[in-house]
Amino acid sequence: MQMVLPWGKGIAQYKSEFKNMDFEKPERCPHCGCVKFHKWGKYERYVVEEGEEERISIQRVCCVKCLKTYSYLPSFCVSGVCYSVDYIITLLRALILKTRFELGELRRRAYAYLRRFADFESLWLVFLRARGFGDFSPDKKERMMKIFTALLDFHQNTNLLAGFFQETGRHFMSAKRE
Repeated sequence: MQMVLPWGKGIAQYKSEFKNMDFEKPERCPHCGCVKFHKWGKYERYVVEEGEEERISIQRVCCVKCLKTYSYLPSFCVSGVCYSVDYIITLLRALILKTRFELGELRRRAYAYLRRFADFESLWLVFLRARGFGDFSPDKKERMMKIFTALLDFHQNTNLLAGFFQETGRHFMSAKRE
């Protein structure tokens, strides 16, 4: 299972500070309720942002009772996807605002993320209403446009992934229930 580590400083800063980071252990194990954890190594993964590929380390911890392993995924990453949150939002913004894509592959990728985004419409509505974004149109296309523009505004000011995970228990555009 992955837990979201709120991180707003960028990928390069994360890489440089990783060795000196003090990771807070979870209060309780979601599986057994135990309160004791210990570090359980790390693994490496790639994060792609604007065509640049970075290799980062991810810290793991283990519950001492049930031996379940948990990873601290930084908030600029998406579970199961190598593209960063900022890159995905840039693709969606370009698609929704009808900016032309130079490559067909980017357009296909943006449509795939748009479908994933639309699958979580009800969760996004709950998430945004809790933050005072008000009423949404009954027309699906208008409603999705308002949701997305509200999220763009929200993403500029706060850490979108960590907030969404805390509110819903799900990762940004991920079908996994954590």
